[in-house]
Amino acid sequence: MKPHLLRAVIIAAVVIAGLTGGILITENNKAKLKDKEIKEYNTTLELVKDINQNSDFGGLELLKYSDKTAEDQPSQGASDILPEFAEGTKEGVEGIFFPYPYGSLENRLAKISIEEKPYHVYGITIGQTLKDVTPILLEKGFTRQEEVSDKETSSILYRQHHVSISLKVSKESGTISTILVSVYDKVDNTVY
Repeated sequence: MKPHLLRAVIIAAVVIAGLTGGILITENNKAKLKDKEIKEYNTTLELVKDINQNSDFGGLELLKYSDKTAEDQPSQGASDILPEFAEGTKEGVEGIFFPYPYGSLENRLAKISIEEKPYHVYGITIGQTLKDVTPILLEKGFTRQEEVSDKETSSILYRQHHVSISLKVSKESGTISTILVSVYDKVDNTVY
């Protein structure tokens, strides 16, 4: 009977050691993931700062906090992926505020739409061709992600960290008619 008792004690010790080791590994991985998320968030904020310094959004500033309170913000929908409210500046530029980071109680200007000159992102304006602006985006570290087309236009998406730049391009002329610059949260995974 003693060999069975010894075997049971050894098995219990192995199981306890395995569970303890698994818990330690899981906690270590969670800490590494949290550090990685913080680094990605900070890198995104640095990129946004560079975009704001090298672009003209008609007075809007990407990821600027809203000065409106929750009560002042007219909701445009019940879904949490829909914008809380929009803010126009001059003709041809519109900004849309979203909770950022995901789940935040504070709204930030997370999407800017440009539809007229002279507004630009990194010097890219309405009327330029995709061929002319692609080298600029690649030089700034953006990579082409996807293209969606219909009969008349193509929308080409470029990303870097949690920032996306989408260009709506006419198939006939090859010129840009709309530029969307947005910041999304990886947890949300919605490109605004």
